[in-house]
Amino acid sequence: LADYLGRRKELALQVKLCDSPEQVEAIRRETEVDILLADERIEFTEGELSGISKVMRLSAVSAEAEDSRNRIFRYQSGEEIYTKLVEALAEDGMGELWNVRKKERGKLVGVYSPVHRTGQTAFALRKGMELAKKQNVLYMNLETYAGIGGYFQEEEKRNLSMLLYYAKQEAGNPGLLITTMVKGLKGLDYIPPVVFPEDIKTVTASEWMWLFGEILNHSIYDVVILDLGDCVQGLFDILKACDTIYMPAADDRFAASKIYQYEEALCRQGYGEVWERMIRCDIRRTAKRKDSGTDGSV
Repeated sequence: LADYLGRRKELALQVKLCDSPEQVEAIRRETEVDILLADERIEFTEGELSGISKVMRLSAVSAEAEDSRNRIFRYQSGEEIYTKLVEALAEDGMGELWNVRKKERGKLVGVYSPVHRTGQTAFALRKGMELAKKQNVLYMNLETYAGIGGYFQEEEKRNLSMLLYYAKQEAGNPGLLITTMVKGLKGLDYIPPVVFPEDIKTVTASEWMWLFGEILNHSIYDVVILDLGDCVQGLFDILKACDTIYMPAADDRFAASKIYQYEEALCRQGYGEVWERMIRCDIRRTAKRKDSGTDGSV
């Protein structure tokens, strides 16, 4: 369990493994201990636990046990144990332990195109994997139909919808919640996409901006990649807030007409700077060059 927690890069805490109360006491003499997660069979004196903000026990008995609020059933996955631990800390108002102190704000990268079937999601994932080799990167798919079971594994409960619930209230600790829900894809962290399209459509522009700000300022991520769809409210405002914007495109006349209409819409509504900062990526031409080698898939 200690190895699992120690390998989670989104966990902004130092994990130490002890096999006796004496080792816990030795660590306490060197540094402050915020959380102690201990086997229920280990006995501590009152003095050995004083000053520790949260003490939880790993129990062989399920959650129906007495004092279950401070106990976690031990015979489950590390992911489930961690989730239960985070939920208990959040209930006790200790979520600030997960707040990351950054030297600078993270960067927002937008990927959007008015042209469909250009491989936008594949492009966004490749870009994320490339950046994740040197930085902590989080990918968020904001399309109504992200392709669950294709690029992303199915997750009915702990997905983007849960995060959007807090965004609608502009409350809670998204940085803390994200640590319990991120999945990995070839070195890139991502939040499982929504299952129901309405969960995306009903989020306002201000709610999106609040959520992005919380993630950029209070999580470990240096870069957040947004894979944007047409149904996102405040799409132009979100693109304006992005530090970098990529536009997957095609080079046929039908695609050109859509891109022209998109440019006109941006300029007429006062978002000309968004168009000027747009980085066009011709997916089809790139795909043709790769025919001799790989298919460019993720």
